[in-house]
Amino acid sequence: MIGIERRSSRIERTLTKVGEYCWDRPWWVLGAWLIATVVAALITAAYADRLVSGAGSIEGSQSARVDAELTRVFGIRDSQTLIFTYSNPVLNHDIDARDAFVAELEDKLFENPVVESVLRASDLVDQPRDDKGHALVIALDTEDALAAEQQVPVVREAIAETLQNRPDIEWAVSGRGAVSYDLAIFSNNDSMKSELRALPLALLVLLYAFGAVLSASLPIITAVAARTVAFAGIVFFAGFFEISTLSQAIVTMLAIALGIDYSLFVYHRYRQVLKDAGACAPDEIDQRRRDAFAEAMGQSGLVVLYSGIAVAIGMTSLLLTPMMEMRSIGVGGLAAVVVSVAAALTMLPSLLSLIGAQALDWPNRAKPGRGYEATSARWCAWGRSVVAHPWIAIVTSLTVVLLMAAPALYTQTGFPDDEFFPQELESVRGVQMLEEMEIKGFSSPIFIIISSKDGGKVITPQSTAQLRALKDSIEADPRIAEVSTPRLSERPSFMPFPAGSAQKLVSETENKILFRVIPRTDTKLIELRALVREIPSWIELPDVVVEVGGQPQFLNDFDEGVTASYAPVIISVLIATGLALLLMLGAPLASFKALMLNLLSVGAGFGMVVFVFQLGYGAEVFGVAGPTELIPSSVPVVIFAVLFGLSMDYEIFLVSRMKDIYLACGDNERSIIEALGDTGSVISSAALIMALVFGAFAFSQIIIVQMVGVGLATAILVDALIIRAVLGPALMMVAGKWNWWPLFPDSSNHSAEQPKPAA
Repeated sequence: MIGIERRSSRIERTLTKVGEYCWDRPWWVLGAWLIATVVAALITAAYADRLVSGAGSIEGSQSARVDAELTRVFGIRDSQTLIFTYSNPVLNHDIDARDAFVAELEDKLFENPVVESVLRASDLVDQPRDDKGHALVIALDTEDALAAEQQVPVVREAIAETLQNRPDIEWAVSGRGAVSYDLAIFSNNDSMKSELRALPLALLVLLYAFGAVLSASLPIITAVAARTVAFAGIVFFAGFFEISTLSQAIVTMLAIALGIDYSLFVYHRYRQVLKDAGACAPDEIDQRRRDAFAEAMGQSGLVVLYSGIAVAIGMTSLLLTPMMEMRSIGVGGLAAVVVSVAAALTMLPSLLSLIGAQALDWPNRAKPGRGYEATSARWCAWGRSVVAHPWIAIVTSLTVVLLMAAPALYTQTGFPDDEFFPQELESVRGVQMLEEMEIKGFSSPIFIIISSKDGGKVITPQSTAQLRALKDSIEADPRIAEVSTPRLSERPSFMPFPAGSAQKLVSETENKILFRVIPRTDTKLIELRALVREIPSWIELPDVVVEVGGQPQFLNDFDEGVTASYAPVIISVLIATGLALLLMLGAPLASFKALMLNLLSVGAGFGMVVFVFQLGYGAEVFGVAGPTELIPSSVPVVIFAVLFGLSMDYEIFLVSRMKDIYLACGDNERSIIEALGDTGSVISSAALIMALVFGAFAFSQIIIVQMVGVGLATAILVDALIIRAVLGPALMMVAGKWNWWPLFPDSSNHSAEQPKPAA
């Protein structure tokens, strides 16, 4: 363990040198940050549309294989098809007026060279409700789904120009590309609104904590810069690989919360060391300020670094998942933590270098009893009550946390049908119009590819009867409206490619055939997910392979991929975080206890997500009409990965201070009490700020973001106010000197005066 101590000392010296460099060259450092922030804002404004919605394809999955075969063999580009829905009393009933309207619109759309064909839904599906509206299928000849998504505003603008004198027509453009485009724009605006809600609340807490405007503003300034630069980072990388729009909310949440927290840790320590130094001569004040910050960087800077490593471990673990959506959250979170640590350790020293000690307290509005001495005394008194009755503290706090975590036992994962998309999106409104026409299912068909194992023909005299029986079984299923098959259907059916190819349901070599299945409008998504699991077992031909694609199969693959990633993510986070804790603390028992307490925090946070959203207790507070009955399978692993690192913030901050005091005095009880007195106020303030930031996102209009916001806010408050303030110290008291084995206190310091309080 001596090697660990030496390594920590070297890191402290390095951080001190970094702080001194920034302190001595503030204009250079601040100039670099200003340039980076301005450039980042410009990049974000210009290229934010690079982000995509959805989870992307899942490499190696059945749905991914079917999608590839649809494009390669059958020329189907389902993700590159838009659906234009429109409704008007005259157009709904007057065929001639409708024909003239469609012809005019087609002429306008075909001015765009990527528009390949325009097909009428009424000619492609059975029994549309003409009295409720009509739809056109717009097939695009684009390179990929992202290119099709970028055509959405172009198509909408062309339609708007055609209809500028027809305000009586209700219309919308939907389809996979339209949903992706709408969600990208909506997510960006929604994140900005949440950020605007969070920052004033954080500023109020900082004003209360410091009583001075300038002191309260510094953490906000560094956090906003960190958020801007981190967000530009993911937008930049989105030009090279797919990154989901969900990363926006994660970057904003983490960069604001961590930027404030990390700056607060360092700044609080700087103020305290400077205050402990006492009065000094005017010619010594600059050197005293510099020395105070060097000490703050060596101690709190080390805590910030290790805390950042803990959060980065959790974010990096999400890169182990096969889903683009999950990896995007990991990339976004990783960018947020790296930039937040950099801002706290470089930008903050430069700002403090330019601001005098007296200016930091202007205008000081702190009331008596709110200073450091008063709050430290109250936390010390609390610490004495905990160590005096450790078993009572353990039982009561553990009971509360376990009760909060208990709803997690009733978790049901999946995807509710409609709750997850904001209802005001144009693409969602288009789907609702299709539902009124009773042809909602044709916008998301199920594809069944039947392939010959030996490369021969699929349709043979021996197989025809069973293929026809499969078609009959699917058509007879109450969940299905229509089935199109090669040479087994007399009428053309909609396919998202040109009309001339609409009957291409057999590959050129005839070794593959395609069944296209249209669900009924009223069929629930969970029923379709069950159906696609059943279909392969409905045919018994030993020489063929049956694979199913489409949205229901994709969601099945997504759930299976996420569930399979649970174990690798959890195990990798536990091992990596445990090693990082051991590296910093040098004490196995203290490190193991920290891991176990973090699991309790995660459990409490996720338990409340299930309680509020799945079970519906209090869901209306967040604008959710009722219980969702299901939790997306990605939410538990995201909450775990994010929370495990965040919870480590306060554990490292508190326990590292306990370690310093114990090694200095050899008294376990005293180390617990004094560490709570030194860190209790800053931990509670930081936790409140972080909870407010996450809580602001709990009122997002994207329900997955709401779930993550509620889970993080709840867990952070539980972690800071129950686990770190009650359960953790009580367990440390019970364990006694074994907390720090094999470290030993310096016996020469046992009778020395108390060590200085630290932030």
